[in-house]
Amino acid sequence: MIGGRGTLVLALLVAAGAAVLLLEPPPPPERPQPPDLLGEPKAVDPTQQAPPLLSFTAREITRVVLTRQGRRLEAVRAGEGWSGAERANAIPDFLDNLSQLGELMRLDDSPAALRDYGLESPQAEIELHPASGAPLVIVLGDRNPAATAAYVRIGRSGHVALAGALIVWEFDKAYRALGG
Repeated sequence: MIGGRGTLVLALLVAAGAAVLLLEPPPPPERPQPPDLLGEPKAVDPTQQAPPLLSFTAREITRVVLTRQGRRLEAVRAGEGWSGAERANAIPDFLDNLSQLGELMRLDDSPAALRDYGLESPQAEIELHPASGAPLVIVLGDRNPAATAAYVRIGRSGHVALAGALIVWEFDKAYRALGG
């Protein structure tokens, strides 16, 4: 049991700790970092959500076209299901997962960069047709050197970005579901 002195000492310690916390100045605001001398991409803040690769909901897509090495496979929404797919139940999962993929970083889209990213002769292409509006296209290039991401082009002539490697896995899974 703590006596009168112990209680007094404990109360003083708590008061001193509270005073330090209250009197400590707030941290300075973060300033944007200057560009890296070697042109390296800036670090990504893991607390911020990446913007979506494409903005759509799975329910609005009526046709999915996947192309790899010139072979074009297609599935068309038929009521609540999909026709043209060997495993039609995989298409809704593909669309849901694709709608949640984010753009990790925008990249240079010069002709030399397209060649370096494997987008001059793409690996594959995803084409989604909504009920209304123009098709949504993602062109898949090579994986990055660490194989943690893939280079993509949003649209056939749009900007180039880095997307998580999950996009390649999702494409492969959907392509097999369509009979590829």
